[in-house]
This record gives sequence, structure tokens and C-alpha cells, in this order.
Amino acid sequence: MSRLTRLSLVNRLVVALLSIAVVIFGVVVITTLKQELIPSTQAPQAFVTATYPGSSPQIVADEVADPIEQAVRSVSGVTKVSSTSTTGSSNISVQWDYGQDDNKVVADINNAINAVKSTLPDDVTTNVQTGSSDDIPVLQLAVASDLPLTKLGPLVEDRVVNKLEAVDGVRTVQVTGEDTTRIEVTLKASQLERYDLTAAGVTQTIQGQLTAIPAGTSYDGDSALSVEVGSAPGSVDSVAALPVATADDGTKRLDQIATVKVSAIERTSISRADGRPALGLVVLKSADADSVAVSHAVNDLTPDLARDLGSNASFTTVFDQSPLIEESLHDLAVEGGLGLAFAVVVILVFLLSVRSTIITAISIPLSLLIAMVGLWASDYSLNLFTLAALTVAVGRVVDDSIVVIENIKRRTAYTRRPTMDDIVSAVKEVAGAVTASTLTTVAVFLPVATVSGATGELFRPFAVTVAIALAASLFVALTIVPLLAYWFMRGRRTAAGEGAPVVDEAEEVTRLQRGYLPALLFSLKHPVVVLGIAVVVLLGTVASTAFLKTDFLGSFGDDRALLVTQTLPSGLRLDASAERAAAVETALASNSDVKNYQATVGQPGSPNVVQYFITLNDSVDAAVATDNLRSQLTETPDGGDIVVQPGSAAYSNNDLTVTISGDDEETLRTASDELLTLVKQVPSLTDVSSNLAEERPILRVAIDRRKAADLGFTQAEIGSAVSTALQGAKAGTITLNSDTTDVYVRTHAPDATPKQIAALELPVSQLQQQKAVDKASDALEARSDDLTEQGDALSDRSDALQDRQKDLADRQKAAGEEQQAEANEKAQDGKRDLLDSRDDARSAVSKAKKALADAKKIDVGQPPAYVPPDPTNPAVSAAYLGALQAYQGKVAAKQSAIAQATAGVKQAESGVDQLDEQVKSTNEQLQSSAEQQAQSDEFSNEGDQLSTEGDALQEEQKKLTDEQKDLAEDQKDLQDLKARAITVGDVATVRTEDAPATVRREDGKQAVTITGSPSGTDLGAVNTALQAKVAEFSPPPGVEVVQGGATEDQAKAFSQLGLAMGLAIVLVFIIMVATFRSLVQPLILLVAIPFAATGALAGLLVTGTPLGVPAMIGLLMLIGIVVTNAIVLIDLINTYRERGDTPLQAIIDGARLRLRPIIMTAAATVFALLPMGLGITGQGGGFIGKPLAVVVIGGLVSSTLLTLLLVPVLYGLVARVAGKKARQELAGAPARAADGPAV
Repeated sequence: MSRLTRLSLVNRLVVALLSIAVVIFGVVVITTLKQELIPSTQAPQAFVTATYPGSSPQIVADEVADPIEQAVRSVSGVTKVSSTSTTGSSNISVQWDYGQDDNKVVADINNAINAVKSTLPDDVTTNVQTGSSDDIPVLQLAVASDLPLTKLGPLVEDRVVNKLEAVDGVRTVQVTGEDTTRIEVTLKASQLERYDLTAAGVTQTIQGQLTAIPAGTSYDGDSALSVEVGSAPGSVDSVAALPVATADDGTKRLDQIATVKVSAIERTSISRADGRPALGLVVLKSADADSVAVSHAVNDLTPDLARDLGSNASFTTVFDQSPLIEESLHDLAVEGGLGLAFAVVVILVFLLSVRSTIITAISIPLSLLIAMVGLWASDYSLNLFTLAALTVAVGRVVDDSIVVIENIKRRTAYTRRPTMDDIVSAVKEVAGAVTASTLTTVAVFLPVATVSGATGELFRPFAVTVAIALAASLFVALTIVPLLAYWFMRGRRTAAGEGAPVVDEAEEVTRLQRGYLPALLFSLKHPVVVLGIAVVVLLGTVASTAFLKTDFLGSFGDDRALLVTQTLPSGLRLDASAERAAAVETALASNSDVKNYQATVGQPGSPNVVQYFITLNDSVDAAVATDNLRSQLTETPDGGDIVVQPGSAAYSNNDLTVTISGDDEETLRTASDELLTLVKQVPSLTDVSSNLAEERPILRVAIDRRKAADLGFTQAEIGSAVSTALQGAKAGTITLNSDTTDVYVRTHAPDATPKQIAALELPVSQLQQQKAVDKASDALEARSDDLTEQGDALSDRSDALQDRQKDLADRQKAAGEEQQAEANEKAQDGKRDLLDSRDDARSAVSKAKKALADAKKIDVGQPPAYVPPDPTNPAVSAAYLGALQAYQGKVAAKQSAIAQATAGVKQAESGVDQLDEQVKSTNEQLQSSAEQQAQSDEFSNEGDQLSTEGDALQEEQKKLTDEQKDLAEDQKDLQDLKARAITVGDVATVRTEDAPATVRREDGKQAVTITGSPSGTDLGAVNTALQAKVAEFSPPPGVEVVQGGATEDQAKAFSQLGLAMGLAIVLVFIIMVATFRSLVQPLILLVAIPFAATGALAGLLVTGTPLGVPAMIGLLMLIGIVVTNAIVLIDLINTYRERGDTPLQAIIDGARLRLRPIIMTAAATVFALLPMGLGITGQGGGFIGKPLAVVVIGGLVSSTLLTLLLVPVLYGLVARVAGKKARQELAGAPARAADGPAV
């Protein structure tokens, strides 16, 4: 390393110019470093959001979350999967270990979800997002005006969002709480029935007319023209005018069969700022943006935006990172500046030289500026961690320069002007020790790279920053400091002349040394006493750990920002929740500690949850104001459960959790209630709550699966029909007023009562239609069979009628013949007198008989063979009916002829009777006439009866023919038959029942998490008390209880940091072995490490500071610091021994001469860290810097005392043992010569 010093001295001007360039570049870099609260980190976690509109939490959990969980659990590297399912959506959290390729894991998760999408319901949409610190909003604003939100929303989107997103560094601006609209087409059931339309058919028609269809490219000469078929509607009226084809080959406008209007989508949240209806604006920055710059730019723009909006618009800042960042960075800078000033004063006090002090002090800003350049090159930001690292480094970067300048000053104290060789010689004497001590301190931060989790992500920039600063300090100490010493340091004139020392440096004893030497000599003379005291101190250190408070990271948020969560009873509508939230808002408005607030009523799937972002006034005591506010709000009537947390809880918290999981819901609910009661008994745990959702009433449409199946319906089809009726089905989108607007088709008004839901008509199923057709067909077939039977019966009756007519004719003939015979017998006596009359009468009778005979001879043929009706061949049925009618006509004609002939016979017989009367006596004629008349009347009546029956038969045949025609028409219309629609109530029971408002699962099991916020700073004590209460709980079979939260993170961090400390000790040991070329001397140095914990733990106990990750980092840092002074001490002792001094003299001189640099470096570090350790600014690095500073200050004080006393004692004991062994070896082998020190 001395070569580097000589090189810098030879090239003095170049080194000076390079130093100036580094300063200028470092200053420029400071202005370009982005400022943010914490380092930009990527959490190994993905969030899958799955939406299933209108579905209950249990359905979402079973049909959506469960398949996705099973799919993502199969992804390589995934360690934990949990889900929270609410009404209409599910949030699935997927975690994996740090160190994996996040992009690959996320890609695998997407692939796994895509693989199961076909098994999910059709309406499910999924979205995968990852989480990082850049997702913490830079700003949250509330926009309020006199306009209704329906009008304010579009104005904000048009005039605000675009301008904010144009700000340099703004990634996106999210608007919350706005009222959005869509076009709703509500179909009229009466019109659908009238025009024989279906909801599905109308929806399909609308879908086909909402968009223009790209159809390729057309070429016109050298021009290529895109071809679009049709055009998209651009207004509500154009949608209402869409044509819909009807069953009667006509068309109707859509608004003739439906109501078409723009409707507001049911709101899922309501936002109010200071009591006024408002919209929320969430501003997110890009990964490489400066949070402070983004915040200032947005805030500078809001007054102009408010004027552009008009209508008394105002912007309220709900959350802003920049004040916290600026205040924290400012306070850290102040503490660092004070530390630098204190360190310079310490150097001045010890060196008593302004020039030496200035030369040494220059190393601090120069090293820090080089560290700034290193931050810029490493793409790190200026945040709480990196600035705290720079502040901590202030006390350490001067150590090397102190050792170098002190040695130069001591070696050249009696030289009027040191030469280059003097400087190089002085630097060479300590260069090895300085280099080794710096490397050990840098080496202890290397294991931080092996620390995973949030601890590693947050503290890795811290470790890199300190390492760069220390490396820069070594470079400055070996180059710039010697150069400045060569230019500006002067020695003292001596009586003996220039360059001649008055006395040997080893013999000069200063006042500081005179106070130290008695203690050193006593320790060397009584090593057993010193070792005994050391053991007692070590045992006391170990025992003191039982009294330590423990913590994780502590709180690093703005304590003036609060997050209040109000959980109201499940089942409340959004408007009802807003009414109850008004009482809390009234309380906030009346609280003088509250500066402003924003209330957001309704969270995704939970309209009963209200969140309030509250900003307290700057002048109030935040802790007191928070307690008062908690007491005030928890007394709100009907306020539900109210939890008051720091504002940082929205993205980071220190809560303790107890997770209880199992498969049986009722058992889990009972067990979690019992455990919640126990956890609430932990005295130091506040805001204890359970995420077990209350049961809330839901309307259950319980399907009778058998009835539904008989009618061809599945549960999904009925659910889809109800969903379409109540929620509507998306038919497409159109551009309305430059915004994309959805078009939904529904069949019922959204606010349906249970009775109306039961009365909803279901679309006719295919099975239902087929059954209706089959039933109608069976009915037609039965009618056809009945008509056939009737035809057969008519045919039989016709045959019987013909037989009766024939019998009548025969009887009439027989009667005529008998009458004729009687007439002949009676006419014998009056033959001569009545011969002429008889001839005439006979002639008449003959004619009558001839007519009757002719009538009887009429051939009517046989009746046609019966042909049953055939719907498929109506012509055959018609031919049969025609033949039957013809046959019946012939029968009727024959009957008419017989009737006429009979009448003629009667007339002729009447004439014969008249003649007989003339022949016979009057009495006989009267008697004969009476008998004939009676018989004639009998025949006449019987003929009339047959005629009547014939007419009736003809009527029945006509009616049968008409019915057969109707049957044929019905058979023709069978293909157009429509089944009657049934209602939901026909296949289901609509009832109200209780169901979980939220379903939560972890790794496939239902889970409930009980959360509490530890009060005070002793996380470990609270966790111990919590463990004791959990131990009192006896979980039922199948129920598992696991503690987690901050204590789980703490345990992981402590374990990993413990391993990092072990690795750091190994690295330090290796460096020291390489430096001293000995295994024994490094062991002596390592003894100082556990004693450094003595002061560190004492500092924590005295100040009441908990042992958290920042304190653990301080302990890690101490491993490198405590051996630094010991290295410098032993290095000089070895030098004196190599020069020939006895071990005792070398120890005394080495310890005496290294006393000042050791105390100087320790004092400089202690006083540099003192402002941070005391928390002078009250903020700044309080959460990380204060614990770290307390540990380092305490550990450095104790280790310095041990270095000055215990290390010389141990060195002397080892040297004594080594000397004794060497003498024994010399006695046995006198010729052996030793070269080098004994140890």
C-alpha cells in the first residue's frame, strides 16, 4: 500500500485535480440521485384477481379460487397460496422464496392459470399483478366539487388524469369512487312473446351489429385501402334503432321490444373528502422516478387543475410521501452533519493541530462523495437506509485517516518539513494495519448479500453504501491524506538542528499515557484478575439478554398519518354503510387534532367495510392524538368494529397474527371465536380483530335437481338465466362520447324481490320443447285413433241402417202381396160389377209394383273399405272420405225411390179398397181400410225413422270429416309448436339463508387470521404473552393453529443475520490470518467480539431501545469495528518484537503509542454517532439509525476498554506460553534458530 502513497506523492497535481473532479462530480451526483422513502424492492409475491360478477363468496371460492389455487400450487418454487373470496371476486396471493427469477415465476403462474381457464365459468376474468415498493402511492388526492360525481368523473378523466400522467416520473393515475355508466337494453317480455323472440336471439342480433368488421385490404392502383364492413353505433339512439328480425318475416326497432337507456353501474365504493362527495386519485411513480420530485410536480399542478375543473373544485392531499422523505433525509443529514462536526472537534482535541485536523476532516466529505458516486453507479436511491448508512459511515471513514495522520504527525514531529520518504515511511508503518482493519469492516457486510427476505432487500443498499464509503476512506487515507500532510504539515524546530529528535519516541510519555499505564501494568501483572473480571462481564452480558426488548424493523411511516378501518355488520348495502360512516366522519370533523380525512365506503366485495385516511395537524402529539381518536371512534353508536392504525399499515405493519385453519367451517368458526377471546386478553396487544367474516343473509335459489333435469335444465343454466335477468349479459361495447361503453342486455329490472325472482320465466329448454312436441304428437295420434273408431262406428251404423231399410222394403212387399190377395178374394164376388174398376186398379197396382221393383233393383254397390287416417298421406284419407260420401248418396237415392214406390202402392191399394167398399158392405170396407191405414202408418213411421237416422248419420260423417281436416292441420302445425315457458319457482325454491360474507383459504384449507398490534416497543414480550394465551387454547381435531406476522419475519431475519454474523467472523479471521500470518493472534482479536456485545446490550438496556434488525446490523458492524483497533495495536507490538524488544516491553510501548489513535478513532466514531443515537432531530434515522448507533456506541466503548486492557493481557499470556515452549525447544535443539516473532 505504501507504493500507492508514493505514487500519489509523485503525481501530486494529478491526484489533486482528480480529487477536485471527484468533489465536483459527487456534488452533481447528489442532485441527480432519486429520493424515496425506502429502497426499491420487488416482493416475491403475485396477486391473482379473479372476478365472477354476481356470484356468492362460496361459489367464487369453489368454482373459481379453488381451481386457480390448485393450478398455481403446482408451479415450481411457489411456497404459499392463500385466497380471499368475496361476492363477485377472489384475490389469490401466491408467494415464493427470494432469489428466484420473478419474471419466470410470474410467467409460469400465468401459464398455469391459462391451463385451467377452460374449466372456469365463462364469465370469469383473471388478472395477475406483482408487488413492489414502487406500488406504494407517491400521492393520494381527493377531488371534490359542486358537480355530481356522474359529471365530475368524466371531467377528471378528461382534464386531470391525462395531465397528471404527463408529469415526468408518473407511471399511472388511478381514479376511485367515480360513477360509471353503461347502456342497458331491458327486454319487454310481452313484446318477445308477441313477436316470437327470445332473449338469447335478441342478444345475438345486437352483438352482430355493434362493431365494424375488418375484411382485409383492397388495392386501388398504388393505394392500399383497409376494408371495413358496416359501422358501429355511436349513440344511444343508434343502438335503440337497431333492427331485429321477427318470426313473421318482418323487423322491429330494438326500442319497440325493449327499453334502451344509459344507466349508472351499481357503485362498489363511495368516496368523501372532509364530508364532501369526492373522487380519489392515486398517483404511482415509475421505478426510476424521484418520489419527491413527482410529488412536488403534482402538487404544483393541482391549483391549475382545480381552476380547469371549475364548479368550486378542490384537491385535498390524503397521503404524500414527500414530506416524510424530505423530513427524514433532512434530519439524517443534520445528524450526520452534527456527527461530522463532533468528530472534527474530537480530532482537534487529540491532535491539538488545526492543520492535522483539517487534513483528517477532509477525508470525511471526500469519502462520502465517493460513496455517493458509488450509489449512483449502483443505481441506488437516496433513501432512509442509504442515508443512514452514510451517517453511520461518518464516524468510521475518518478512522483510517486518523491512524495515518497520527502516525505521520508522531514520526515527523521533530522534522521542520517532512520529506516524501518521511511521509511514505510513516504511512508504510501503519498501511498494513489500516488496510486489514478496513477490509475486516468491509468484509462483515459481505454476508448481508446472503440474507434473504425483506431484511436483505432493505439492508443490502445499506451494506453496499457503508462498504463503498469505507473503501473510499482507505483510499483517501493512503493517497490524499499523505499528500496533504506533505504539503501542509510542519514539525517543531529542535536545538540539535533540523531533523534530529530530542529523545527516542519510545521513551516519551504523554499525559494521556500516564493515566493509562498504571491500569495496563496492573493488568499485565495480574492477568488472572483481568480474565476473571472479563468472564464475569461476559456472563453478565449473556444474562442481560433476558431483559432485552425485541422488535423487528420498527415503524418508519409518518406518525401523523392514520388508517382507520371500520367493519360494519355483513349484509349492509353500500348506501347503508355510507349512512353509518357519516357518524364517524362527524366525529373526525369535530376533532381539532384532525387536519383532513378521506373516507372510502366499500372495499372490493365488502360494502360493509369503510376506510379512513386521516392526516393529523403538525402541532399535535401524534401518539396522544391517536389514542384520543381511538377512544372517541370506538364509542360511535352502531359503529361496528373500528381499528386505528398508523398510515404505514396500508403497505407495512408490525402486527402479530394467529392463523387457525381447518376443513369444517362450523368447527373453525367456533374455535376462532374461542381463540379470539383469549387473544384479546393479552394486555399489550391492541386493536385485536379477526378476519372471520360474519354470516350475512343471501337469497338462495335452491334448485330441485330432479325437476330441473326432467325439464332439461342444469343448475348452471338456471343460474345463467337468473343472472341475465338481474345483471344482464354483455352484448358488446361502443364508443360513446369518446369513452368505451359496455352494452348489456337484461330481461328484468335489477332490484328484483324474491317473489319476482321466483316468477322469472326461464328460456325453453331443448328437452322441454321435445317433450311438448311429443305430447302434442301423442295427443294428435289419440285423436286420429278416436276419429278412426268413430268412422268405424259410423260404417257399422250405416250397414245396420241399410239392413233395416231392406227389411222394411221386404215387409212392405209382403204386406202388399197379402193385401193384394185379400183384394182378389174379396173382388171375386163383385167381379162382374167391378171388372173394369178392378182392371184399372190392377193396372195402377202393377205400375206401382213396377216402380217399387225398379226402386229395389237400384244397385248401390258395397261400402268402401275402411282406411284409417294417415297424417303423412292426407290424399288417401280424402279419397276414402269421397268414396264413403258417394256410397251414402246412392243409399239415400235408393231410399227415396223406395219411398216414392211405396206411396204409389198405397195409392193403388187405396183405389182397390174403394172398389172393395163398393163390393162389400160398408162395415167391411171401413174395417179393411182401417187395417191398411194402420199398417201403412207403421211403415211410414218406420221409414221416417230410417230417414232421420240416415240424416243423423250423414251429419256425423260430415263432422268426422271436419275433425279429420282439423287433425291434418294440427299435424301440419306440429313443427311450429312452442313449449310453454316455466318460471324459476317451478323448479326451485327461493329462500333467504345465512352464508359467509367472505371465504378465506390458506394452502387449500379454510383459514381465519386473528391480528393484533403490539403496543410499545417490546415485540418479543408481547409475542411471549401471546404464545402463553395461545397455549391455553386446545384446538379441536382437524384444526391447526400457527403464529406469524412480525414475529415470524423477526425470527427469520434474526436467524439469517445470525448466520451472517458467523460468516462475517470467519471472513474477519481469514483476513487477520493473512495479515499476521498466524492462527493464534487472530484468535486473540476475536476474543474482543463477544465483549463488544457487552456495551451494545448495555446501551440497548439503558436507552430502552429494542433489539431489532437495525440493532442486529449494528452488531454485525461491530464485528469489523472492534477488531480494527486491536489490529492496529497488535501490528505495532509485532513491529517492536521484530525490532528485538521483549514481549512485555513491546506490549507496553505498543499499547502506549497506539493509545491515542485508538481512543481518537473510538471517540470520533462515538461522537459522530451520538446525534443519531440520541435522536436529536426526533425523526430522521430514528427507526434504523438510533438502534444501530446505540449498539455501535455501546459496543465500541466496551470493546475499546477491552482492547486496551484485555488484548495486551491475552497477548502477554500467549507470548509467555510461546516463550516457554521456545526455551524448551532451544534446550533440546540448541542449534535451532528462530526467525520472526514467537507468535
